[in-house]
Amino acid sequence: NYNGILYPTVYDKWKTRVSLGQDAGTPQNFDIQNNIIYKGKASIVNGYYSFSFIVPKDIDYNYGKGKLSHYAQNDNSNQYGWDTTFVVGGVDPNGIVDNEGPEIDLFMNDESFVNGGLTNSRPTFIAHVRDENGVNTTGNGIGHNITLVIDGNSAEAIILNNFYESDLDTYQSGKARYPLSDLEPGLHTATFKVWDVNNNSSENTLEFNVVEEQEIVISH
Repeated sequence: NYNGILYPTVYDKWKTRVSLGQDAGTPQNFDIQNNIIYKGKASIVNGYYSFSFIVPKDIDYNYGKGKLSHYAQNDNSNQYGWDTTFVVGGVDPNGIVDNEGPEIDLFMNDESFVNGGLTNSRPTFIAHVRDENGVNTTGNGIGHNITLVIDGNSAEAIILNNFYESDLDTYQSGKARYPLSDLEPGLHTATFKVWDVNNNSSENTLEFNVVEEQEIVISH
């Protein structure tokens, strides 16, 4: 009798990382499982649900246990669970043929925003992404992160892998949302880059004008 929305997240295998060593004085090894293969939403109807996705090229090809995390929600209750019994690894020698990058639409605060429009100093960046085979969010491949660059400052690119989520009941479209803050008044640019599961990339740039919140301004 449970009806609601399921929020599944599929993780790649555990990885050993090295700390920066500020507290202990020397770097320390630690294990973490945070490379996301797929993150989406699926409808739950009378307790049943299903979802599908295409595994990106950028997984770790070694074999090991992944993790499937589930969170379910409706008006009455929240549920959660996980599974770590399945194996992630290997490569399909007859994989998909895809040479086209994702389609991108960019906005600030809401989907009515037009390029060059006005925002406050703390706008929310929104990216709508569409791709036939889905988006790469693993973070394993060098240079294959979903990134947001403000005012061309690529040295401080913002990684949005964990901020992307597929739309309800599909892996072929999704959204990334990220709150910005402390922007100076004036013209700014937001450059968004995303990769699909076959490592084709697309990039788009949005212009926006930050104005003082107490001002009344007429724009185009």
